Amino acid sequence: MESTSALPPTRRIVTGHNDQGRAIIESDTVLYPIPPQPTTVIDAEEESHLSKFDQASNGGFIMLWRTNEFPAAVQGPWTEYHGKPIPLADDIGATVRIVDMPPGLRSPMHRTKSLDFGVVLSGEVILVLDDGVESIVKQGETVVQRGTIHAWENRTTEITRVLFVLLPSKEVIINGRALGKTNFGVN
Repeated sequence: MESTSALPPTRRIVTGHNDQGRAIIESDTVLYPIPPQPTTVIDAEEESHLSKFDQASNGGFIMLWRTNEFPAAVQGPWTEYHGKPIPLADDIGATVRIVDMPPGLRSPMHRTKSLDFGVVLSGEVILVLDDGVESIVKQGETVVQRGTIHAWENRTTEITRVLFVLLPSKEVIINGRALGKTNFGVN
């Protein structure tokens, strides 16, 4: 698979158990960033955003792992989700992905029904909230995103790599009104 990122691919090692209950390595794979795949009908803003993840952009997604239940099943077969169109967050399980954000990228404003942890692995990115508040997040820093609407913007000349862990959450309710997730359907 050809990478869309100038950053190195990610090696993912998956462990499991043999018939005797001993730990084994089930998979040792190199995953390359690929453009996000639409999972729903998308609007013009989302289409414009996705077009920035092309071969020339040096950006893309690496889908490391996804569970579809909680507590997670940790034995038996597992599903490979890298490169498959799935929603940003799962309603029941965890989602773990790396996003390589090319220079000039600004995501659409979006909200997921999840508690998100974003750790900047390299570069820096700007967290933009709906009221215009911005925060620069640099390498080694973490954002804990608690169901708020937000966007990400890379204003630098370098690719920014962020590790995201998304856990399902209860819906945010303010003054009796549910603040639902937005339709930003990409994997």
